[in-house]
Amino acid sequence: MQPPGLRHLGDPSATDQAIVRAHDLYAKGPSDNDPGWLEFFAPGELVGLESLARADLGQHERAASGAEQAVLLHGKAFARNRALYTADIAIQHSARERPEPEAAAEAAGRLLQFLPEVRSDRLLRSLHSVAGALQRHNRVPAVASWIEEYRTTTATGGGRP
Repeated sequence: MQPPGLRHLGDPSATDQAIVRAHDLYAKGPSDNDPGWLEFFAPGELVGLESLARADLGQHERAASGAEQAVLLHGKAFARNRALYTADIAIQHSARERPEPEAAAEAAGRLLQFLPEVRSDRLLRSLHSVAGALQRHNRVPAVASWIEEYRTTTATGGGRP
């Protein structure tokens, strides 16, 4: 028997219901039974996780928009999370049914600005994923420029922990 989360994997209706439930529970505020890690859980994280669910469903436009909102809601806090959601913005703009390579390159440019402040293997993997997603648009000048900047930055150790 599959766990409930896996049973509904890829089901847009079940995902929508779970997202509505999550927003409703979050709106009720903290309770005495909440686990300690939930103190970290801010509005930006809720919206960011929703954007990841949208990406998993192939809803790239909604995912990019949600990731943008997550970055804004985090403000200046949680640089690593902002960086990871910024990577997702770039990937989603690249993966859309009607790709927006310039928007993807712009988000990817913002992503490089997090280096070397954010030192994380996960961020480096995200950068690699962004480069892979943008590679198919490498004839777009903004994308080609970003790919060169990415290669230069990572070759010089700017992205290494």
